[in-house]
Amino acid sequence: MDANKTNLIRLPIKDSKLNCLNGFWQWVELLAKEDYRSALEALYWSEKNPWTAETLKKRVTTFFGGKDPWSVVIPNQRLTNVINDGFDFKPRGRKEWGWFMGQIPLTTEPADPKKDDIPLMGLAASFFVRPHGPHYVMEFEIFHA
Repeated sequence: MDANKTNLIRLPIKDSKLNCLNGFWQWVELLAKEDYRSALEALYWSEKNPWTAETLKKRVTTFFGGKDPWSVVIPNQRLTNVINDGFDFKPRGRKEWGWFMGQIPLTTEPADPKKDDIPLMGLAASFFVRPHGPHYVMEFEIFHA
């Protein structure tokens, strides 16, 4: 793992939904490439990271169960906009970090993720947004049922 935190997703020091959306989609792209190790290294962990790449992959791809495997995808722009519209963002307060929650797009039919009628489920994941040096970084909070 990246003990020096060189692979962190770095966000500008500006509380904005757009900055958090950009960071979220960078993270989702790593998941969609099945690069779960980099996805873990892209997040800030204030305590010891409880997962390996394999346990994160299992958690994400089996969350909804079923006989068919689930895959993270980057859907077409219309469906991405639907996900973005549901993105929940709370800016940093005086005594607290910022926070956001987005839906990780998962499908059992990943062959053509840009199809408009692709069956998608959203796995909600929330993150704290905290200062780290001259940037904000994303700290994983939880997956939401």
